[in-house]
Amino acid sequence: MDAEAVLKAAEIWKKDSLLKGESVFGFGKIWTQENIEELITHYVDNLDDGSGNFVEKLEKQLEPASDDAKILCAEIMWVMLLCPSNIGPAKKRENVEIILSWAGRSLPENRSISGEKALGGIGSGGTAYSNLRWKELVYAVLLFKKFLAEDQNGRLKLLSNAEAFASFCEQIPENDNRQFRHMILYLLFPDSNERIFGNRDRFKILQNFKLIEQKDARKMSAFQVDQKIAEIREEQEAQFPNTKIDWYVPPLKALWQNTTNSEASTDQTIYPTLLTFLEQAHTDDLRTKDYPGKHAGLTMRVSFGAGNQAHVPWIALLGPGQRPMKGINPVYLYFRAEKVLILAKGVSAANPPAINWEVGEETQTVDEFFQAEYHKPAIRYGGSYVHAVYGLSEPLDQEQVDSDLAELIEEYNEVLGLNPQEEPTNVISESSPARYEPEQESPRTVSTETVMADVFMSRERIDQVLALLHRKKNIVLQGPPGVGKSFIAKRFAYALMKTKDLNRIEMIQFHQSYSYEDFVQGYRPSDAGFELENGLFHQFCTKAAADPERPYVFIIDEINRGNLSKIFGELLLLIESDKRGRDWQVPLTYSKTLSERFFIPENLYLIGLMNTADRSLAIVDYALRRRFAFVDLLPEYRSEGFVRELKEAGADDRMITKITNRMMALNQRISRDTANLGPGFCIGHSFFCGSPANDIYDDAWFEEIVRFEIAPLIWEYWFDDPATAQNIVDELLA
Repeated sequence: MDAEAVLKAAEIWKKDSLLKGESVFGFGKIWTQENIEELITHYVDNLDDGSGNFVEKLEKQLEPASDDAKILCAEIMWVMLLCPSNIGPAKKRENVEIILSWAGRSLPENRSISGEKALGGIGSGGTAYSNLRWKELVYAVLLFKKFLAEDQNGRLKLLSNAEAFASFCEQIPENDNRQFRHMILYLLFPDSNERIFGNRDRFKILQNFKLIEQKDARKMSAFQVDQKIAEIREEQEAQFPNTKIDWYVPPLKALWQNTTNSEASTDQTIYPTLLTFLEQAHTDDLRTKDYPGKHAGLTMRVSFGAGNQAHVPWIALLGPGQRPMKGINPVYLYFRAEKVLILAKGVSAANPPAINWEVGEETQTVDEFFQAEYHKPAIRYGGSYVHAVYGLSEPLDQEQVDSDLAELIEEYNEVLGLNPQEEPTNVISESSPARYEPEQESPRTVSTETVMADVFMSRERIDQVLALLHRKKNIVLQGPPGVGKSFIAKRFAYALMKTKDLNRIEMIQFHQSYSYEDFVQGYRPSDAGFELENGLFHQFCTKAAADPERPYVFIIDEINRGNLSKIFGELLLLIESDKRGRDWQVPLTYSKTLSERFFIPENLYLIGLMNTADRSLAIVDYALRRRFAFVDLLPEYRSEGFVRELKEAGADDRMITKITNRMMALNQRISRDTANLGPGFCIGHSFFCGSPANDIYDDAWFEEIVRFEIAPLIWEYWFDDPATAQNIVDELLA
């Protein structure tokens, strides 16, 4: 990268073209309002949604335009290509030469503006900048139209003040979404603007330094993001005096980009694997056993087909719970006929995934890419999303390959809610990864009082349950419907962890068909037949074992609905509080050798949930009783917390009294009916904890809850005595 040569070329363009209106290539007066208006007429106002690639459609659009307008378009394209380093100088010259040829011109021999150094680039524009070149060109033409409408004094003022120019850009549609906006500000004001051209990197910097989440950063204008990044630069310059601050080199790079892979890692780069894969794709060899099994903490799967060489060989990287047949994953798709390699946000075609990628409207599917480039749909995997495209007429650029994949994996980890340092493994054994060293205390640390404030339990009771969870490691929260079992379970998890970290909580629900294969390990269908897959609990144990200093909580709803012996298998021994850790590791049912052993880590806690009013359940399994401590949750209509929440939400004293008196009278009647019901069938307070649609806690709101939520329970309780059930409902509504 030669930033000096790029900025020197930009300075020549600024003086000759933006201030004087002269062609940067020496073709006379080109940067004029007349010429820019032609580009508005023939391009901006005449966008082509038909077939053909960007250059083919642009040629048709500009065919009626004057030669000077075509030259202006070529020079705008030259400016747009100055910054990207992921496009080579030869390709850049080719792009500009093609447009110039429509006007019968060619690039001059002036090496200062079209040579290797000037066109070498200063930062990646990413795949989106290439795929959405038409949108970037629309933005650039509109920006230059507005700029050229200024008089000489107005232009001078704009080009002498970075903040004024940035504010000027905000008047252009799509300003916050266009990478060229960041590029032109850097080219014109390199001392005041950053060499960061993609919003993803800009948002990640805010997230890591200012703790501004990406969803909040997206609500900010590009100018507001600039200001925040400028603040961060000042802070870092104070932290690292006498150091040139660059976001993409140490020391700053490690503060916001994932740099967790050590030099000793065998998967530091996927590049050699990719080269081997591409070479083998042109042979009849379908074997994959020599490929690495992991990359960057993700499981690697490679396929050349089964029986015959596939039309589209692939390399997939899979996170916990994701499979090629069902799930999402970063995937390399090699379309052999077109000789194009696509790094995609893979989406399973056979079965819809439970988790979806977060993509914008500008993201192309593989099918959309093929239609634009080859005028046909992709032969396979058309529903996946394009992240990067590599034409194989030239050698792959290792740095670009690694950068593109690292970016996609980071996004993947965010979608799955994974911490990159929490590296999953297939089997927890003596060969598992080294212990995870936790970072400094998170700023999101919360007190027990904060997370348990809306639970309506006394502090003494909360401390008692937390102590029980610490000692026993396994508890069951049991109670009648509506006492908030799942809500309270998560609050106890937060209190145990001292932070609201959803990455360290998993929740599932047992049912009669739930099996050992779902929970622990079993064989699942795949492209190659059947493959051994780890179940959700196994995966969560692996995750917890890689981070032993912090607690992890696994919540099982309807725990008494499953066949415990069938689901847990040999793990019924290991879940006991004194059977945790490596000293108690055992082979699993599907272990191939005695050396493949599994244990439950000491930092994993189990919380089961049980509805005491479920008539369909038999007596609770003794194995469950012995291994779990049972905590009763009761309706809390008289608690200070319940009354306070209703008052703070807007309910008046009359309504609060009506709810508490009538529901407590009903629960007393249920509790006294020990022959058929009893305390385990009482009706909980959470039925009244949701806000009304109109935020008005009136009689209509109360009646709606009774008629449609509580009355069905009453009819079920007294199913053999409908007259009593009707009388109870009438009393509630009186």
